[in-house]
Amino acid sequence: MVGIVVVSHSRRLAEGVAELAKQMTQGKAKLAIAAGMDDPDNPIGTDAIAVMEAIERVHDEQGTVVLMDLGSALLSTEMALDLIDEHVRENVVLVSAPIVEGTMAASVAAAAGLPLSTVIEEAQNALSVKREHLGDDPTTSTEVLSESEGIDEERVFDWVVQNPHGLHARPAAAIVSSLAPFDCQLWLTKGDHRVNAKSLNSIAKLGVRSQEKVTLSATGPQSGEAIKAFEALAHEHFGEKSAFKHGIAKPEEGADTLRDSSTDNHLDGALIGIRVNDGIASAPAVLFSHEMPAIPERGFQSESFEIERVKRAINVVVQHLQAQAKTPQGEIFAAHSMMLSDPELWMSVESRIKTGTIAEQAWAESLQELAEEYRQAESQYMRERESDVHDIARQVMVEMTGTMPNILALQQPSILLARDLMPSDMVGLDKSKVLGICLSEGGKTSHSAILARAMGIPAMVKVQGCLDSVRDGQMVTLDGFNGHLWISPSDDVAQKLEARRCEWQNNRKSALANAQQSAVTCNGVHIPVLANIGGPKDVDDALTSGAEGVGLFRTEFLFQNSDELPSEELQYEVYRDIAAALGDKPLTIRSLDVGGDKPLAAYPMPAEDNPFLGLRGVRLCLQHEALFTTQLRAILRAFHEQPNIQLMIPMVAQVEEVRKVKALLVDQAQQLGLESTELPVGIMIEVPAAVLNADALAQEVDFFSIGTNDLTQYVMAADRGNTAVTELVNYFEPSVLKAIELTCAAGDRAGIPVSMCGEMAGDPNATEALLRIGLRKFSASASLLPELKTQIRQLSIDV
Repeated sequence: MVGIVVVSHSRRLAEGVAELAKQMTQGKAKLAIAAGMDDPDNPIGTDAIAVMEAIERVHDEQGTVVLMDLGSALLSTEMALDLIDEHVRENVVLVSAPIVEGTMAASVAAAAGLPLSTVIEEAQNALSVKREHLGDDPTTSTEVLSESEGIDEERVFDWVVQNPHGLHARPAAAIVSSLAPFDCQLWLTKGDHRVNAKSLNSIAKLGVRSQEKVTLSATGPQSGEAIKAFEALAHEHFGEKSAFKHGIAKPEEGADTLRDSSTDNHLDGALIGIRVNDGIASAPAVLFSHEMPAIPERGFQSESFEIERVKRAINVVVQHLQAQAKTPQGEIFAAHSMMLSDPELWMSVESRIKTGTIAEQAWAESLQELAEEYRQAESQYMRERESDVHDIARQVMVEMTGTMPNILALQQPSILLARDLMPSDMVGLDKSKVLGICLSEGGKTSHSAILARAMGIPAMVKVQGCLDSVRDGQMVTLDGFNGHLWISPSDDVAQKLEARRCEWQNNRKSALANAQQSAVTCNGVHIPVLANIGGPKDVDDALTSGAEGVGLFRTEFLFQNSDELPSEELQYEVYRDIAAALGDKPLTIRSLDVGGDKPLAAYPMPAEDNPFLGLRGVRLCLQHEALFTTQLRAILRAFHEQPNIQLMIPMVAQVEEVRKVKALLVDQAQQLGLESTELPVGIMIEVPAAVLNADALAQEVDFFSIGTNDLTQYVMAADRGNTAVTELVNYFEPSVLKAIELTCAAGDRAGIPVSMCGEMAGDPNATEALLRIGLRKFSASASLLPELKTQIRQLSIDV
């Protein structure tokens, strides 16, 4: 008997259809459903694995018919076919008939023992009786359904885009994130071009510029909700409303021909490009390049093997990108993650594999095609996104082929020259070794340029011929003020460049010299300013920038940079050496803060549906005591020699969690033969429960430190890596400021210090507000400390 499978977004709908079919066939039909998601909060959706299992349950040699509703139901079914055995797949037919009438007709025919062809025909003709009764001729166009019946009514919304750079990757990512949950067909139109509004790459390739009109069209059950969501997002300028608040909403003049006035003129002894970040540096040149890993010479295995090979590599890269999305400038990596999840990109890869192309070849061809589409875009800004495509293409290929990527490892301070640098290259640069960046390609708004500015590195782009005109090791001078790369300046020019470089360096040195002075307010209140560090290499920068200690030492670097867990001895030596380097200044060691969202290669953990609300920080450590106690023993041993160490526990929500940690410390101290455990223990305040429970927690600990990055996203219930809710992830929201104020008040009542180590602590625009609500200690990235101290010295606070 022919089997019947019903695939729907709604489990209730599918169960109702199945019940009706059962009654009509007296239970004789072989019918299975695959519908909805196993998530009470988000029950609408489809699952390819569930579809596969449903097909396998009712599969018969006579064949299987699958009926689906809209959208992802079809995609999930097609993916399920890729997963099942070939001999099963050969007899499975997807039918476009309406899911209710089609299931009834197909079930009756199948229960009667009719062949597969007849079952399909009956399903396809299921509407004929209703059409005849209503006098509906399907060969002629029909009137649009009224709004009350309007499942197929097309709804539209027009919007004139005002974003400075149009709908580039990040606004496009916000659109996709906002529209993806809705069960309907969505199209975005500009002029004569119409694309899938759930595809990041398709939206970006439209090349929508500022002041151009777009139209969103929607058909399907949730079209009205989708239009409303898009309209709300449009009024927030697709996640870029802050640009309008700060008065930078106007597009840059000449954005498509970004060049300094000097770039059209010949300049003896120099190559000319576009200035990206100010500064002057002279150093030997280092030429860097990375190539796409070669496509292996191997035979095609099977569709399922090749598809799984690409998916596995993509998933690994997406995990890395999601971790990087939690860093400053993390929206760049969030957009890259969204690009990898694009349905149309996947369809392109999958279609190539289905023709017998191996995974690596299919991936390379699809991404090269996508890169070419970006390169041909009308907008200069969109053309500069080509490098992002090459970046994700290379990362996935590296993962698939196992090729070791070409890593930037500079031996001395240098000027780095390259065709372009990918965001994945930039995030690992050693700022002490990279004095300047000169690119032959790229753009002023490229992501590598954005990161260079964030890192404070003098940089320029579009320096044509630099890779051919400069040799490795040659002394060059990069003038980031004017966009000049000097190769053979005249003596007079060389003297002027050196004088300008010295002036710039002296100004920087003056700022750093002032940074060594304490941050004392106008009315004489000393505000300690400390540094956040990620490892021993950051200590010198912190002290040079005027840090009065370390308010946050992220110990994850010890665990994430190795395929093996760090030993107790290694951890002890690192903690001891950093504490010694700080002298009598405090070292605040945050215990291991990892979890489902920050995986460890050396300690695999199962993925979680919602890792930010899962086993993170102290929760994970208490469940994996062997991992935790090794670190605690190392900290206790280091503290025994360096009494300036204190321990900080992340993600605390309950008093009992603190007590368990303190009990472990006592136990480990006894095992080590230490007489007492006077190690100061504090906690991070980063979940709302800790704020509301602050008075009780303050009785158990020696200090609080507010982690505003996580606190903001938890208070606002908005993932800080999700570009669709960027506007909510704002630490100036009154509710976030109130949480900070409550924490400071609880610390004051208990007589314990309260510091802040999140991003907000280093924002000069937030300093006055934080002092006003009671914060009296700051910890930020070393590069931000001089300006932070200057800001504090200009303020007065109530004592």
